[in-house]
Amino acid sequence: MSDLEISADLLVGLGDAMDREQRWRDKCARALTQVPLKAPQATASPWVIDSPDMLAVKTGYYWSVRRLTLSGFTAGTAVAYLNGLPGTTAGEPIPFAQAGMFTFGRGELLLHPGDRLVIIGTGITGYIQLDGAADCFEQWYLPFYIG
Repeated sequence: MSDLEISADLLVGLGDAMDREQRWRDKCARALTQVPLKAPQATASPWVIDSPDMLAVKTGYYWSVRRLTLSGFTAGTAVAYLNGLPGTTAGEPIPFAQAGMFTFGRGELLLHPGDRLVIIGTGITGYIQLDGAADCFEQWYLPFYIG
């Protein structure tokens, strides 16, 4: 084999490796999007926002909540629960002693496929409005997302 043949084979191999790397990077870029967290307002007692179609993670995906805002009330408290209502198998509560916003780091508030957010208020004056954003990504991407 001549040096020229070896160099040509090396260039072809290098080109193939670069193509694979570009396809991998494209796949990773398509795996992650950001979804808005939005649901109908709670405007009267029992002050519950439970909208599984809008606040539940679909099969095959994860959500990493990045921002969660509860607004519209001037008195009372609201609590965001992961996976249900108090007294059930609900996850850790996120209390809002007043209207406000929490921000979360990457993977800090991670919702698995089938998980959902439920908001419950007590002693509310006004209404409860939920706004926020979550990174939504395919299940296979979890180890790369959390690094």
